[in-house]
Amino acid sequence: MSSLLAGDQALRGRAVLDLRIGRFRFRDAAKYWETDPRTAFLIDAVLGGAPGYRDIVGDPPEPGAEGLFHWLERTILNPSHVLFTEPDYLLAEDPRIRDRAIYNAIWWAVAMGATSPTQIGGLVGMDAKALTYHLNVMRDGGFLRHEQDLLRQRRPTITIADPTVRFHHLIVQPNISALEMRQARVVWERSRTTFSDKILGPHFEEAARTWVRWHGDEVGLDDIGHVGTTEVACPEHRGHEVDVMAVSRATLPRSKSARITLIGEAKCTNKTRTTADLHRLRHIRDLLVSLGWNAGDASFVLFSRNGFSSDLETAGAEGQVRLLDLESMYASS
Repeated sequence: MSSLLAGDQALRGRAVLDLRIGRFRFRDAAKYWETDPRTAFLIDAVLGGAPGYRDIVGDPPEPGAEGLFHWLERTILNPSHVLFTEPDYLLAEDPRIRDRAIYNAIWWAVAMGATSPTQIGGLVGMDAKALTYHLNVMRDGGFLRHEQDLLRQRRPTITIADPTVRFHHLIVQPNISALEMRQARVVWERSRTTFSDKILGPHFEEAARTWVRWHGDEVGLDDIGHVGTTEVACPEHRGHEVDVMAVSRATLPRSKSARITLIGEAKCTNKTRTTADLHRLRHIRDLLVSLGWNAGDASFVLFSRNGFSSDLETAGAEGQVRLLDLESMYASS
């Protein structure tokens, strides 16, 4: 269907509407699942915002760690459940994809941390140029995302677009033999670190960027244009990865004249965030200014899944930084 309006197709020039239906964003998904923010975030990290999954899995999990496990045990970790092989069903929907093995291998490589064609090729055993067609198919089909650095001219970072596929390749596929023997508890216990570091962490960062893009104006962040990530060189450290950054609506990304309006950090760890995180954001802003970027007036935002220390909350009350926990991110204005 995605190629019906391509330049060489008969319908090209005759269509008057190209309406693309996307997934629910995290706030809409929480309302759809009718659950609390913490549980809604876990569902979103596993299944994403596709509304059709609720008909497949039924009710949301009960709050808490045990509730999540039992929900996973009867759904995506259950070899008798349709979601157990969901990636194959997704690939089957695209008629361009015939050899699913190479596409699953690409998904696996990206899930393992490969973010460029060269890195992916190294893991799947193919030359980067030979992967061009396959990567383009997966990008055009919405299976992979190509994310541009907000400040630097560099090749895009490749990530998995569908959380369900990410969960499958990080949790299900490496443990498929044990899961087929119905050892879901054993699998889940040894996969907790992977789930926290490689699924919840990146998903929380993406949710933070989504919040800035769609809801930042609710707290006075009015001049938000392009939102993304970047890396900032630092002579004192190895450099800094910036989870959340925005430039002014009046400027373009990857342009030295761009005005940076927001610098943020998103942490999904079990630790409360402290003023050390605010000091790091100030340090990054100073570095950007020293490198010639227009960042002197950039606002600071800290996102935390597990709250903030009292001294950081005091700094927030004084207007030095905006603080967002899960409840704040999910709360409608």
